[in-house]
Amino acid sequence: MDKNQVSETEEMAVWDGLVKKGMTNAINGLSQMVGKDFQINSIGIRKIPAKEMPYVLGGPERMVIGVYITFSGASNGHILLAHQPEFAYSILDLLMGDPPGTCKSLDEMTQSALGEMGNITGTFFLNAVADSLGILLEPSPPVVLLEMAGAILDIALAEILAERDDVFIAETSFGVSDQTIQGTFLIMPNASFMKLPLITAAGGVN
Repeated sequence: MDKNQVSETEEMAVWDGLVKKGMTNAINGLSQMVGKDFQINSIGIRKIPAKEMPYVLGGPERMVIGVYITFSGASNGHILLAHQPEFAYSILDLLMGDPPGTCKSLDEMTQSALGEMGNITGTFFLNAVADSLGILLEPSPPVVLLEMAGAILDIALAEILAERDDVFIAETSFGVSDQTIQGTFLIMPNASFMKLPLITAAGGVN
């Protein structure tokens, strides 16, 4: 095997470490933003065919609330923090300091709060990954979308499928005290990401 290539097992090990570092940093950022101690309950990382991404969110026609970010720098890619609407509203109650069940729809204020949450978590996630690899990754401003899963993922899918057939996803569960919030954190790097020097080096990321 070419020394500049990694096996799928090594590739997944690299991603496991990067995503866990990134998500830990992202949840710390969210805790600082809200002023509550968020904790990660679980992180599941897997590699799936890119065309199956909408089904991870419940199917192409399933309505989801997503915070969509692109990143650029040493490599390009997409991040989507997606929730079923009821979980997004639970997060918004926490963000706004309201009793559970208060938020039932999106308005300008709640969209802004979700966008800021996406900005914080996306930036903290990318900073941890970039620091681990010794590179620069810059997030775009977040876009908040209430849309069918297939429509939200259209742009990312078109770009990914032009280069590769699969994508890495991280499914996370987090919450505060007795309240758990489920979400899907889709990390969709372009093919160039896995060609970064420290990714392809023997032994992967330290």
